[in-house]
Amino acid sequence: MSDNTSTSTPAHSHGHGHHHHHHPGTGSGHGHNFANMAEANKHHYDQHVDDFDTFPHAKTRAQRSALAMREAVSLSKDSSTVLEFACGTGLVCMEMLPHVKEIVGIDISPVVVERCNKKFKEAGANENCYAIAANISTDKDVLADKKFDLVYCASAYHHFDSPEEITKLLGAFLKPGGSLIVIDNLQKGGETIDQEHRLYITRYGFNEEDTKGLFASAGLEFASYAQIPSDPEGDNDIFLAKATKST
Repeated sequence: MSDNTSTSTPAHSHGHGHHHHHHPGTGSGHGHNFANMAEANKHHYDQHVDDFDTFPHAKTRAQRSALAMREAVSLSKDSSTVLEFACGTGLVCMEMLPHVKEIVGIDISPVVVERCNKKFKEAGANENCYAIAANISTDKDVLADKKFDLVYCASAYHHFDSPEEITKLLGAFLKPGGSLIVIDNLQKGGETIDQEHRLYITRYGFNEEDTKGLFASAGLEFASYAQIPSDPEGDNDIFLAKATKST
C-alpha cells in the first residue's frame, strides 16, 4: 500500500520501539490485499507478536516513554485512571503500572492483547488493569462511557491513516482536565519510508506544528512538545506532546 492509496480508516498499532529500519518481520504483509491500514497492522502484529519484547531498544524506549509521561503529568497510584491506546504486548503499560490506580490497554490485535494480559496477571495487577482487543473506530461501545485522567499512545501514531480521527476518538475518553499524550518519532525533515514498510507505516514522525494541528482539530488545548532525552544505545529520537481537555 502506498501512501496515496491508503483509506481514511485509521489503523491501530502498537507501542513498541521503532528503529530507522522500523519493524520486526519486515515485509510480512506482502501478497495480501488489505482493505485498510488497520487491517494491515493487525495482520502484521498478529504474525510477529514474539518480536515485540526482543526488538532493539523496545524495553529502553518503553522505560524512556513512561518516565517522560510521569514527569509530564501528575499521577497517583491511589486515584489515577489511564488508557493506553495501541498497547501492544504491554511494554509501556508495565512501566506505568506501579504509578496508577487503573490502566486499560487497547489494541487491534487479539494476539498481542493476550500477551499483555498475561503480563498484567504475572505482575499481580488488580482487576482494574487489563487489555482488550478492539478497533475504537468501529467498536464504539468497547469502553462504554469510561473516562480517564490520562490517555496516551506511544510509538504508534506513524501507523495511522488518519491521526486526526484517532486524536478525536482518544480525546473523547478524557475526563475534564485530563491529558492526552502522544509519543512518537521526532520529525526533523527529510526522513523517508522505504517501500517495504509502507504497508503499515504512513509517515516517519511528527513535528511540533503537526501535533498542535492534531490537538486543535480534536478540540484539545495544546500544552507541550519536547524531545525525550536521547537513548545512549542509539534508538530513534522521540518526542512527547501533551494536550489537555478543558474543564
